[in-house]
Amino acid sequence: MNVAELDPFGPALSPMALAAIVGLVWLYLSGAGRPRLVRERVGSVRHTLFAAGAVLLALAFAGPLASAGPRLFAAHQVQHLLIRLLGPMLIVLSHPWPVLRAGLPRRTRRGLRRFGNRPAGQISARVLSRLDVSFVLLIAALYFWQIPVVHNAAVGMPPLALFAHLSMTLVGLNFFAVVLDRRDAPEAATQSLRVLALVGIILSNILLGSLTTMKESVLYSGYDIAGRLWNFAPLADETTGGYTIWVPSSFVIIAAIILVFNGWNAAEVRRWNARHSWTGSNAAALEFPETAHELRLKVTEPNRRMGRTLALVSAAMFATVMITGATIIYAL
Repeated sequence: MNVAELDPFGPALSPMALAAIVGLVWLYLSGAGRPRLVRERVGSVRHTLFAAGAVLLALAFAGPLASAGPRLFAAHQVQHLLIRLLGPMLIVLSHPWPVLRAGLPRRTRRGLRRFGNRPAGQISARVLSRLDVSFVLLIAALYFWQIPVVHNAAVGMPPLALFAHLSMTLVGLNFFAVVLDRRDAPEAATQSLRVLALVGIILSNILLGSLTTMKESVLYSGYDIAGRLWNFAPLADETTGGYTIWVPSSFVIIAAIILVFNGWNAAEVRRWNARHSWTGSNAAALEFPETAHELRLKVTEPNRRMGRTLALVSAAMFATVMITGATIIYAL
C-alpha cells in the first residue's frame, strides 16, 4: 500500500495528518489526567497554548485552507506559516513533554527510557538538541520546498505535499523546543545564541519573501495547472504569498525573540536568587562581583561578544538588502 492510498482525500482532508494530531491531543489529555506522573503543576495557560497550537495545525491540514492551498500560492504560504512556525511555537510554549510522557503506556515509557540510555538514543538527542542543527533544518524546510520545481511537484502530488508539511511541522517543533528550552546553559543553548539564531531566521524570511514579492515573473506554474482560485492573477498571487513569507512569518519570530529575552531575564533572576547557595566550588563567587573592578572583569568579554554579535547582525541585514536588490535587478 502506497502513501496515496493512505491519504485518499488529498489536501482537502488528510486522514494521516488528522490522525497524528488527534493522537497527539489524546496523548496530552491522557497525561493531564495523570498528575502524579507529570510531577509538575500544569496550569490553564499551558493547556490553552497547547490547544491553540493543535487547532492551528488542524486548520492547516484540513478544511478550507487545506483545500485552497494547492490552488492558491498565498493560501499555501499561510499553511506553511501555521505548520512551520506558529502552531509549533504555541505547542512548545505549553512545555507539553511531561504531560505527553505521562500519557504514554508504561511499557512505552520504559522503552523510551531504555533507548535514551543507549548510545544511539543519546547521540540522537544531542544532535537534535543542537541549536545549529535545528536552525539549519528549519531554514532548509523553507527553502527546499520553495524551489519552483520541487514546489510545483508537491502542488500536483498530494502525498508529496503531505510529506512536506509533516516535515515542516517536525522541524518547527524541534527548533522551538531548542530555542524556548526552559533550561539555561550549559544544559541548553546559550541565550544570546538563541537570539542570534532567531535573527537568522528573520533574515532568511526577508531574503526569500522579498525575492518572491518583488520578482516580475511567475515561478510556480503548478497552480495554473490546477486552476487558481477566484481567477487570481498569477503574479499577484505569488506577490501576496511572498509577503506572507516576509512579514507575518517574521512577526512570529519577533514574538519568539521577546520570549527568549523573557526567559533570559528569568534565568538571571534564578541565578541571582541562588547566589548564596553553596555549589562546592569557590569559583561560584566570581559570578557575583562586589567591586567595580570585579564587575568590569566580569562584563568586559560578554560586552565585547554582544557588540560583535550586533555588528554581525547589522552587516547581515545590510547584505540581505543588497543581495535582494541585486538579485531582483540582474537575475529576475
